[in-house]
Amino acid sequence: MQKNNYQLSHRLILGISLCLAIIPAIVLGVLILKYSVNVPIQDQWQISAIFEKFNQGTLSFNDLIAQHNESRKFFPRLIFLALAFLTKWNIRYEMLVTFLLACIVSVNIYLLNRLTIGGSQIKGLTIALVSNIFIFSAVQYENWLWGIQIVVFTPIVCITSCILIAYSRLNNLTKILICMVLSTISTFSYANGLLAWVIVLPVLTLVQLKSLSDIRKNIILYLLWIIVFIANITFYFHDYQKPLSHPSPLESLQYPYQTFQYFLAFLGSSLGVGSSIQPLNNSIILGAVIIILFISFCCYVIWHIKEYELRHKTIGWIMLGSYTVISALVTSMGRVTLGIEQALSSRYTTFSTYIIICIIHLIIIVGEDAIKKEYFLINKSLFSKIICWFIGIITVFQVHNLTYSVEKMKSWKQDFLKYKGCLLLIDFTHDNCQNLIDSYYFEYIKQQANYLTEIGFLDPGLITTNRIPYLVDSSNNRQLKGTFEKLEFIGGNNLLATGWAIFTDTNLPVDTIVLSYDNSQGESIVSAVADMTMSRPNLVKEFKSQKYFKSGWQKVLSTHRFPQGNIKVKAWALDTNTTKFYQIPGTYLVNKNGENITVLFRDQPTLN
Repeated sequence: MQKNNYQLSHRLILGISLCLAIIPAIVLGVLILKYSVNVPIQDQWQISAIFEKFNQGTLSFNDLIAQHNESRKFFPRLIFLALAFLTKWNIRYEMLVTFLLACIVSVNIYLLNRLTIGGSQIKGLTIALVSNIFIFSAVQYENWLWGIQIVVFTPIVCITSCILIAYSRLNNLTKILICMVLSTISTFSYANGLLAWVIVLPVLTLVQLKSLSDIRKNIILYLLWIIVFIANITFYFHDYQKPLSHPSPLESLQYPYQTFQYFLAFLGSSLGVGSSIQPLNNSIILGAVIIILFISFCCYVIWHIKEYELRHKTIGWIMLGSYTVISALVTSMGRVTLGIEQALSSRYTTFSTYIIICIIHLIIIVGEDAIKKEYFLINKSLFSKIICWFIGIITVFQVHNLTYSVEKMKSWKQDFLKYKGCLLLIDFTHDNCQNLIDSYYFEYIKQQANYLTEIGFLDPGLITTNRIPYLVDSSNNRQLKGTFEKLEFIGGNNLLATGWAIFTDTNLPVDTIVLSYDNSQGESIVSAVADMTMSRPNLVKEFKSQKYFKSGWQKVLSTHRFPQGNIKVKAWALDTNTTKFYQIPGTYLVNKNGENITVLFRDQPTLN
């Protein structure tokens, strides 16, 4: 009876541990669903060119292998192409693939944990929980909410899979062949994917090494690895051209101190970026602590390199941590001239995360080994408490970062809903959405957006008329609250429009604010999209709700296309999912006489 109760209790604890371990993934999944926006942005427009070529039957291997910035995204392009035609290019499915890639990494890390640390399943799941807090950290929000960032996660999936294969019982030839395939996928997915060849070979060589004769036995396999690596590099850099907009790595030699600061900030960013006070300095300090710990563990292992068990347990984690270190070095040399603060970019935290995960595992393995050798005058119980404190501290950093990251995700969604509104009206806005869409690429994006609408790859498609009355939601499926507060002349041909608005069904700021003027038939014509979000603490105080904080908007409105005479200027909320318009209370009468602009009066709206 007692044995049955013990088994039941053990299973219950195991079940709870498993549920806790997957909570970080569930939380992230909810955040992605809540804050993602189905709209192509930035580099995704270049990717869209392959859809057009495929649809026209002109897509070639060269198109798929072509250089994009510093990378050759051959394998991700295949994923983008398949998803685009399966989902009519719903960007959220790309985010789903990114999430699934992170899940594969999580499983790989857990299995590697079981192979190198062992112990009870509860112990393994507890470590997995902490690892998952970092793997699924919302501080990587740019990578989670930008579909093209599949490319960032592909190399780490390949590398962790290779390390796991190196620990498996497969024969050496099979290990080498599988890892060569995965390293090739890594190489032709993202620029730092080339590191897979450097990271994986030492693991393959040392993980099962018991004597030097083992190396001699497999020397042909290792030479084969080097030959295929050289072949990958040769093919990768054939016709390679350094992106003109990217700084030269040689420039970093002129700024050694700043480069070192950038390196440390890069390493510490996944812990320090969410700090409300001096995040850069905090990241540099944390980066210094991280690299000191990592080097210390490496030195310990090197000192005991002849010990098979210790080497076997640590080599995978050391090389995985080295992936972060080398990535930090390469990025520091290539980006330091853009400013040290750039090291805190959310995109880089996906790389810096893994050295922390490695340190968590190494501190347990090395610590237990040191206690066994009686290097420390502490027992296992005290060591376990120290580990708990260490893990607890870095977990607190991550929980604090969650608040910061959620706010960033909210801002991301609000910014790209405005961008999406601009994209939907790209054929009609008078200022070409210059503050939301890069003017250098505007015509290209406009051309691609029209073609993608034609083949059904934009949902919803571009709006086909600038006459707002045809787009007003006459059934009032959504209700809004807000007002067009102010319209004032600020010189030249410009007016400054200000107001606020939220959709009451979601209690969120409206997707996009569109300003219009009336033509001679009295029809409201699209003029511009408001591109500035304004904080409104006065509304928070007045209505006693935080939902109004980011509800403000502002736009400098050019009148150069306004007709002469008296014109009504209105503000509208655009639902970017349905392309329906809802008028915001408040209409202004503006007189244009030649180049002279006068705001005559405003009607008095009734607040909703």
